[in-house]
Amino acid sequence: MSTVRLTEIRRETYGHDSRAINRHSERWFRDTDGNLYVLSKTLDGFPPFFEAYGPFTEEHEGLLPRLLVDGQEYWGDGWPWAKAMAAFCHELNAEITIPKQERSEVKS
Repeated sequence: MSTVRLTEIRRETYGHDSRAINRHSERWFRDTDGNLYVLSKTLDGFPPFFEAYGPFTEEHEGLLPRLLVDGQEYWGDGWPWAKAMAAFCHELNAEITIPKQERSEVKS
């Protein structure tokens, strides 16, 4: 299995108003073929947990395809981002490139 090369392209946090069901922090990635992946942390879970989605194209409509990590849809209870990203990469056999301005944020 060849290594998937992912580049982080966006970070987004949403769900901070009274209408939202959950609060999420997401990191979006693109592979060399243009496919997208999302690593999502549900912030108001107790403990916070992760979900992953992909691969999908920018034209995708509807529910995103779920990506199981260690055979689970919901995983990484209470984990920091760095540990979750390592598990995500292990599942995909991936390496992630993070833009320099965002590298210091990954440790949290």
